[in-house]
Amino acid sequence: MSVHLLEPLPSGAPLALATPPPAAVRAPQALPLPPVRWGAAAALRALDEARLSLPMPLPAATVVSSLTTVVLRSGGWAVKVYPGGTDPAHLDRIRGALAGSSTAYRHWANAVITSHGVVTVTPWLAATRAVSWRETGALLRRFHEQHAQADVPAWTPLSRLPSQVEDLPGAAADVLLAAREALLAALREVRSELGEGTIHGDVSPSNVMRTAEGPRLIDLDWVARAPREYDLASASRRYRAGEMSRRTYAAFCRAYGHDVLGWEGLAVLDRVADLGGVAFRLWDCRQHGRDLGWVAEEARLWRLPL
Repeated sequence: MSVHLLEPLPSGAPLALATPPPAAVRAPQALPLPPVRWGAAAALRALDEARLSLPMPLPAATVVSSLTTVVLRSGGWAVKVYPGGTDPAHLDRIRGALAGSSTAYRHWANAVITSHGVVTVTPWLAATRAVSWRETGALLRRFHEQHAQADVPAWTPLSRLPSQVEDLPGAAADVLLAAREALLAALREVRSELGEGTIHGDVSPSNVMRTAEGPRLIDLDWVARAPREYDLASASRRYRAGEMSRRTYAAFCRAYGHDVLGWEGLAVLDRVADLGGVAFRLWDCRQHGRDLGWVAEEARLWRLPL
């Protein structure tokens, strides 16, 4: 396949993002948070139902991880199960857009819809030595270059928030939704230095696996067309939070060829990530029956989103 080199947009090019439609017409959704109590048991039932539709025989499975999706191991296969309401067309579009990739590890067959969730299957990769942030930066640069023109969905930041505030007291829900709109408006005014392209959406060494052909990005659910800075901002947040050393962060930036710390849009991206964290915390508290007493203070803090 042809490889498209990184070609930044002209200086001053605006960020491109898609605003999700209202919740009433957003079904199925690309990547919805699962309903309360959905988890490993439902995922195992989904696999049982999907076996007849999958092109490979799958033996009994064990649970590897369970959060907003469930990962199972079935013999030599990794099975990833998404909650009901997930749009399989979103998953298959990313798989098709990254066909022939030497930088990303895609699922092997089209997603299968079941009454308990949506199922994808990928050959199991044996654990190897960890990938460094420097290696991640170099791989990310190659991914951005190889898939610059891929036909992937537009970026839809904060798409999960509306569904998570629906049953909150009116004032809190209104504040969080207003903060979301303010951040989306601010993003439209920010100018990208690197330009728009295909991003991974969740960059870290934990989302890189070594294969016989070299390291590959995994967990491709959030691949989208967006400003490339989005993929670099996660590393900068970890550095500023003290989770990585200056030396490690510098190695990541050198390997990629760019540092976002001086970019004017970084503060807005950071706040988008913060508000996305609120949506996840709401889901996590409901999933585990935790108190939501913290929401009132959180809403007070989000009255001024920037």
